[in-house]
Amino acid sequence: MPLFFKKKLYLSLSFFLVLGIDLYFKTSDNPIYFRYFSKSLIIIMVFLYFSSNNHQKQTKDKFYILGLLFFWIGDILLLLYETPILYILGMLSFSIGKLLYSKRFSHQNDFKMSSLLPFFIVVFAYTVIIILYIYDNLGRFFMPSIIYLFTAMLLGLFVILRKDAVNKKSFYLIMIAFLCSIISDTAGGLESFYNPGLPFHEIIVMLFYGLFQYFVVVGLTSEKTIVREDYQNNFVKI
Repeated sequence: MPLFFKKKLYLSLSFFLVLGIDLYFKTSDNPIYFRYFSKSLIIIMVFLYFSSNNHQKQTKDKFYILGLLFFWIGDILLLLYETPILYILGMLSFSIGKLLYSKRFSHQNDFKMSSLLPFFIVVFAYTVIIILYIYDNLGRFFMPSIIYLFTAMLLGLFVILRKDAVNKKSFYLIMIAFLCSIISDTAGGLESFYNPGLPFHEIIVMLFYGLFQYFVVVGLTSEKTIVREDYQNNFVKI
């Protein structure tokens, strides 16, 4: 099994096959317990691939593994979305997963505060727009939703900060992963709290969530750390 998962092509084909099966279960009338299996298998495949292909091992890798665990817990809890408390716990599990991913993406390089300004402007505008759309229907989900949006923004921040700390291939793969997570989260939020009849929401949410996990694991296993020996005085240490 480990040798199989060392082949990127095999991973890609198998991963998207399982993702396709999960999408089929999601959009059909099959019993929900089928998705317990298919969603769990997605996380298991990602874990096996990471553990078999992670050549530049770091102590921070444990945060990625823990993050996967919390995403899996969130996956299972969100299947029971009709029970409000389980839906909230699922959101919190995803939030913890994003925080753990953020920790894995963190590094010790310096950065210019001015370089983050465009990111903060875009993220602030995005957050305000989403909240305006869903605010009236949040009710008891207001605080969990705010926490979730905050962790999503924090994840994006640490993704951006990888730019000069890792090789370009890894940076862009993780950036694509983050954009996929934004699309999935946006579609899920709008469907849950704004328009339950959002076209293709069932496919969009799971497809882009799956792509998020896929590009994260491929990006991390492609990562090569760039060591910068000279720092500018106007940089800020994190």
